[in-house]
Amino acid sequence: MKNLEWCDLAERFYAFKTVADRLGFYVPETDGMESSLYECRPFVADAEVAGKIRTMNEGKAPHFDFSDLVEAQTPAYDDNDELAHA
Repeated sequence: MKNLEWCDLAERFYAFKTVADRLGFYVPETDGMESSLYECRPFVADAEVAGKIRTMNEGKAPHFDFSDLVEAQTPAYDDNDELAHA
């Protein structure tokens, strides 16, 4: 398996595992799949990636601050659906 193929597989697996764990769906089986996924990794472990995965496993989603977007104004369009100049 190539590096990018493994990364794609890991990304899709963790998307599934997040939902499955939340619902209690096949938890022991997905834990076994996670171990198998690491065993077939085609590159050396990366500490930064491992930290992100560990955060995902603990159920701690990254915090995004969208407060700046609350005050953002919707752009105005003219009659031709082109962005109006202020």
